[in-house]
Amino acid sequence: MNKVRLTFVQMDIEKDQFQKNKEKIRTLLQNADPTDFIVLPEMWSVDFDFKNMKNHGKNYDKPLQFLQQLALKHDATIIGGSVPQQTGDKLFNTTFIINPTGTLQGSYWKMHLVSHDNLEGQIFDRGDRIPRFFSSKASFGVTNCYDLRFPEIFRGISLNGSEIIFLVAQFPEPLYQHWITLLKARAIENQVYIAAVNRVGKGYFGHSLVVDPRGEVLFEGDQSENLYQISIDLDRVKQEKEKRNDLSIINEHAYNKWVYPHNFIGVGGLMEVEDKVLMVKQNYGRLKGMWLMPGGHLDKGEKLNYGVEREVFEETQIKGEATDIIAIRSNSTEAVVDCYIVFKMDYIEGTPVPDGFENTDARFFTKEEIMTRQDVAPLAAEIIQYYFEDKNRGFKERKDFASFNDDYTLYT
Repeated sequence: MNKVRLTFVQMDIEKDQFQKNKEKIRTLLQNADPTDFIVLPEMWSVDFDFKNMKNHGKNYDKPLQFLQQLALKHDATIIGGSVPQQTGDKLFNTTFIINPTGTLQGSYWKMHLVSHDNLEGQIFDRGDRIPRFFSSKASFGVTNCYDLRFPEIFRGISLNGSEIIFLVAQFPEPLYQHWITLLKARAIENQVYIAAVNRVGKGYFGHSLVVDPRGEVLFEGDQSENLYQISIDLDRVKQEKEKRNDLSIINEHAYNKWVYPHNFIGVGGLMEVEDKVLMVKQNYGRLKGMWLMPGGHLDKGEKLNYGVEREVFEETQIKGEATDIIAIRSNSTEAVVDCYIVFKMDYIEGTPVPDGFENTDARFFTKEEIMTRQDVAPLAAEIIQYYFEDKNRGFKERKDFASFNDDYTLYT
């Protein structure tokens, strides 16, 4: 059993009353048992005191020093709720993470800001980082209140290897059912512990929560100011993922292309054997039923030549070696830049076999057949015609070039 002790400070917060809020935390913690983590609610220092928020942000060093004192006194990692922090000309809703030694490990700037009938999105700047933190007991991530409605940030934290995701919040009434449902969903989706601290007081319902990797509620607080201490077993995270690791089958390529489009690189292989070119019959999209060269999109971090060799084999079961770059096509839209790079490929071995998914047929065609068929994609026909006009044209890999590392490749 890998036991981790959590301490939640569930409290009401007085607006623009840093000293009173600080003393309340001290009082709630005075009889606390030894713990590994102490977690505070969002904006514990001054509440959402919007009219004075920029001034509070300039003085963030005061609540930071208090958090460091707490860490030293209790020999615990502090998940510092959140406080306003001025950084240059930007103002962030910031969660500080303090080591048991009192040193600042790092911070998280709230990414998702409430903007519907709320000044938060107007006053604060939104963060753009998803950091990973560590203690002697666990790797963990931090989220803040409204982040709960955006599963992507939780997925990003869990993909980075975190075992616990903390949430600091001022989640208001009447959203208790949303609170419970979403916290359980985030735990189930990512197979991690979710540890959430909410404030109490007028308009807020508390009910700080711990949810295990299966979505079972291990602890739920009430609506009063209180100090809660809970123990969890981190071995449960490993055990659940050994049974069925949902994160291991995420199709990032499909998400990047269809859910969250971003710039991506496509590759194609022009493989000629005895004056015939390998082609596949597309089975999806606007080119469904058309013949084109085998290829696809690079996986994250994949080298160009490795990517095209992999794609050609997956689509046709033919092994080849990528050599020269013979064509580059770029296509820009408002959402993405789509670059397509075609390699000349040397045949190694194999007989064309369609994959039955992305294509329904795979075979070799002569140049004449390609030029006269009506079901050949125009781009493929253009590149193949260009290739046969002068087979020696193309950018070749410069193996004599003094590269910076093994993954650096120059084509000229």
